[in-house]
Amino acid sequence: MKFQKIAIAGGIIVLGIYLLKEKAKKLTAQFSEVKILPVGFKNLDGKWNDGKPFVTFNLDLNFINPTLQKFTADGVVITLKKLLFYDKNNVFLGESTLNMTSLSIPAKSSTIVRNVPVILDLQTTIVNAIAIINKGGFSPENIKTEAVISVFGLEYKLKQ
Repeated sequence: MKFQKIAIAGGIIVLGIYLLKEKAKKLTAQFSEVKILPVGFKNLDGKWNDGKPFVTFNLDLNFINPTLQKFTADGVVITLKKLLFYDKNNVFLGESTLNMTSLSIPAKSSTIVRNVPVILDLQTTIVNAIAIINKGGFSPENIKTEAVISVFGLEYKLKQ
């Protein structure tokens, strides 16, 4: 009798893990279709920490779901850990640590996430700003993002 209960419990656990992995694959594939664009910029502040200058500000980001399916993620399977920002020439601009555990975007629609904190190392930013100016200027449409997501503790980078 004990063996039968253990076998049933083991089967349920294996089935649960399989279903969660399939859900994670589906969500990861769907999230790779989502576009992330900056739509607002506020609270610019310069700071100095341990001899290194850095800049902080908040971005409002528009998460656009071009698919025919609603995108819904929760922290049980997938977590949006951070966003990495690049210009059109792949020059690194900065990053934001989010640890967002819940995101819902209707099909063929968008959701705005407000006040996403961004930190830029000012030494790196100045070098990159000079490179951007030399390569033809800067505009918000040319910002590319790379999302770092965590699926069951394993991190993946998704280019947007």
